[in-house]
Parts: sequence; C-alpha cells; structure tokens
Amino acid sequence: MNLYICHTAYQVLVDLLRAGRAPDGPHTMVLSTAVADAPALAARLDATGAVRTVLVDETRWPGTVTGPLAALRARRAFEARCGWKLDPSRYDTIYIHNDWSVLGRYLQDCRARYVLCEDTFASTLGPDQHLVTDQRSAPGFAQKQKSGKGYLYWGDSPWCRRVESEDAGRCTLFPPERMVTDSKGALLRSLTESEKAMVRGVFLTRPLPEQAEGATLLLPRSFVADGLLTQDRQDAMFRVVAEKYAVGPLFIKTHPRDATDYGALFPGAVVLERTMPSEVLNFCLPFTFRRAVTVQSFVLRGFTAAEEKILLTLDEALALLDE
Repeated sequence: MNLYICHTAYQVLVDLLRAGRAPDGPHTMVLSTAVADAPALAARLDATGAVRTVLVDETRWPGTVTGPLAALRARRAFEARCGWKLDPSRYDTIYIHNDWSVLGRYLQDCRARYVLCEDTFASTLGPDQHLVTDQRSAPGFAQKQKSGKGYLYWGDSPWCRRVESEDAGRCTLFPPERMVTDSKGALLRSLTESEKAMVRGVFLTRPLPEQAEGATLLLPRSFVADGLLTQDRQDAMFRVVAEKYAVGPLFIKTHPRDATDYGALFPGAVVLERTMPSEVLNFCLPFTFRRAVTVQSFVLRGFTAAEEKILLTLDEALALLDE
C-alpha cells in the first residue's frame, strides 16, 4: 500500500489516478486542509475505492521545535495537535508533492523515506530555483545532509529517496541518480474512459448537460481580490465579454480565489467547480469547447480543450463596456 500526501486539487487528481493504477489498493491519501472543501472532496474520493482519505489540519502545527530531541518532540507535537500519526512501515512508497510544508517536515521528523513529486508537469525543477540554492549556501547545510537532523526542503533531505520530474534529463538541481522521470502529462493523456468518469465523479458535483456541442468556456479571475476593480465593474465587464464572445451553451470555470456568484451573474450557464483543476477540462470531459475566453490570465497557456482560444487584456475587456 502507498501513501499519497496532497496540498492542492491538482495533486489530488494526479495521485488519485496513480493510486487507481497501483496494485494492493485502496491506498491512503492524506489531504491537507489547505485543499479547498477538503471534507466533501474526501467523501467523493473514498467513494472511488482507489483511496482512503485522512484529513490533516496543518494550521494546528505549533511551530519550530529546537533543542535536545527536537525531532521526537516536534513529531509528538504534530501528532497531538494535527490528529494524525504516521507509521512508515505500513507503506511501500510515500509520495509528497510539497515537502516544503508542515507535513514534509513531519515526514523528516519521522525519519520516513519519501518520493518528492513534481508539482506541475510544466516544471523541470531547475535551474533557477533560488530557494534550493539559498538553502545549500546556508551554514550547517552539509551537516544536516550528513546527519539527517534538521529540516531541508525540496528534495535536499537525505530522507528524500528520489525526486520525480516530467523530464529528469533536463533537471540540473540534483545528480541523475536522485532523479526519475515520471510524466504527469503522459499519465493524463493516457486516461481510459472509466478513469475519466472516475475523475468527473470526484471533481464535478453536478451532472453535465447532455448537449454541449459548440459550447463556450469563460475562464474569469478575480480582479476584485487583486484590488483592480470593484465587484460591480468586474461583473459588468464579464457580462459584456460573454455577450461578445460566447457561442453556444456557456460554461464558466473560475479561479479558486474568485468568490463571485457566477450562477447569479449568468443564469442558465453551467458553473463548474472553482476548485476543480484545469487538467480535468483538458483531459476528462466527454467533449471539447468551441471557444475558450479569458481576461489577462495565463490559464489558456496550456489549455487544449478548445478549438479557439481568446485572451483579452484587462484594458481590452474594459473597453467593451464603452462600445
């Protein structure tokens, strides 16, 4: 049995698929409560039969522990406050995407060997990761690596057994013997119809319409949260963007930080879960969109599920209000 530790919805997507393909399941998935709507998501994950979930509230962590027996004391403090105790011997492999986290520190305090997973399949872990190079130039780094005492993140800890990358040959941060190529992109492109259905069951909480041919996907973001627009002006802007560019049925998928009520703003539109990773749109829906539209966002950079992609600047979108 494997252990998968996740901090984002994208990581949940990847590890759900990996757990589904790994033997000896169901596997254990730890969800940090940093994952949006973690309790509801955990229930849907458990229903797949691929994983059993454990919720861990990292915000209860008391902070850095130093002095004699620091690792033991830190481990016990984590277990008492965060409500989870790791038994490394139960698992064949432990996977974590973010070892620069409370849970990553806990793994090292437990002396648990783990695999550091790539966070997104666009990254190759180098060469401009200044956090790693800064860590390596800090006093005491060599002694920490030799002894395994003290916290080292992003794969530098001796308790990290290997580091995954989309293309290990392009990674310069670690020696080749530390690296393994594990393509998340290839994983997502290889999904079976049953795997796609499983993903939809986890990340889509309402049924898709039977007819979606020629649909438009609007991908807004919160300029209100960024302090650039008032809510009323943002609402008016996205209304006029949709009026000008939407063809066919309208779907809306916004950023997780955007708290706008798009169901009220666009009655009749299909509002997808804001917490759903965009990879679900690319690889797991039973159709593609006629058009995808966004305003001043990088979300369309790797988007493949639309025949036409329209990216407006904020100034271009606001100018539509004056037409």
